Amino acid sequence: MKETGDEVCLVAATGVARDWIRRHAWRRIGELWAQNDPLGRTLDLKSRMEVDSAPLAGAVAVAAANLPEVFEIEAEATSPVAAKQGRLLGLQERLNFETFVSGPANEFAFAVARRVASWADGHFNPVLFHGPYGFGKTHLLNALAWEAMRNAPEKRVVYLTAERFTSTFVKALQDRQTQAFKDELRSADLLLIDDVHFVAGKPTTQEELFHTLIALVEDGRRVVMTADRSPTELSEMEPRLRSHLQAGLVCGIEPADRTLRLGILERKLQTLAKQGRFHPAARGEVLQFLADRFTDSVRELEGALNTLVARVGGDIARLTLDEAQNILRPHLSCNERRITVDMIQKAVAEHYGMKQADLLSERRARAVARPRQVAMWLAKQITTRSLPDIGRRFGGRDHTTVLHAVRRIEALKGEDPAIARDVDVLMRKLRG
Repeated sequence: MKETGDEVCLVAATGVARDWIRRHAWRRIGELWAQNDPLGRTLDLKSRMEVDSAPLAGAVAVAAANLPEVFEIEAEATSPVAAKQGRLLGLQERLNFETFVSGPANEFAFAVARRVASWADGHFNPVLFHGPYGFGKTHLLNALAWEAMRNAPEKRVVYLTAERFTSTFVKALQDRQTQAFKDELRSADLLLIDDVHFVAGKPTTQEELFHTLIALVEDGRRVVMTADRSPTELSEMEPRLRSHLQAGLVCGIEPADRTLRLGILERKLQTLAKQGRFHPAARGEVLQFLADRFTDSVRELEGALNTLVARVGGDIARLTLDEAQNILRPHLSCNERRITVDMIQKAVAEHYGMKQADLLSERRARAVARPRQVAMWLAKQITTRSLPDIGRRFGGRDHTTVLHAVRRIEALKGEDPAIARDVDVLMRKLRG
């Protein structure tokens, strides 16, 4: 790096790179420079074109080869390996394979990601992971990126969201820097694009993504993407791009089952306990409540635990189920609060192929008693009704009967896979 008097200039490879740095990283770069430059010199940023057209008197920027290190500031990448890689826009170090909890719902996707990250031969190309919001796709893609860099530091890994792909491409078009944009992506050994469904309905962006995909695959380079749906459901995406996404390995990620949700909560609690310096323990009934209530999204599940820890801190181990429910009640969706005991009874009766009146009857045969207990458990979990109130709605039963039903189903969920599945299905159905 050279200087001119009291000024040092950094040179970005392109105008696109210069503008991106100014928008997303320049403030932080300035802070770091002020903290580490004993001479107190000012810092400027220009594109290579600006420098070439108006040469600075003896000053020159950081070479283009060093530019990725600037991007690491936003990416929070601190490892030496990451600093040698390509641009990692938004890559998060905490999202790695060590913090990824695998289970039946995602074990195939997990295995595929580990194989791609190992740079093993005989891989499918491209690979597309798909599943709804909050199913762990971004975590998996981040983990794949970190592992791939660790396994092959000499290879170039590029990670970005489809939204960033779009905005950077549009900016490149405006600045007439499309060739620099193409070179940036097509020189990657591994290109990772998150939320590719974002480009649906954007013809120009899809065109560029299609040619980027073809160029990389034909050159033997690897491409991994995520989407919220399978390619067949991306109706707004151009057929040829959709077809090429289908031509590789399409790997769905299913909703986390109850066992996996409990595992995620335990791992998250360990992380929070380490940060807050308290013992990572919570009552089983509290964790089970969270696992049964927040079934649609891992983010929502972890967010609920975050809320409890933020409220009680290290006292999480002493938190009772009633206290946890009271804390989280304002955070429950409006849809959940509109669910009535009557709706629960109808859903349970339909699920088990019986009449709603059977649940309110005096019949004690297991074929009736077990669904009735399931319905009572659901009423306690989903509604705000008290135990006596729930009992009255089940044929005038005593609150102790409801309490016994709730405890019985809690125990059976851990012992009987069929009951666990029934509860999971009914919870999802009721929550819409």
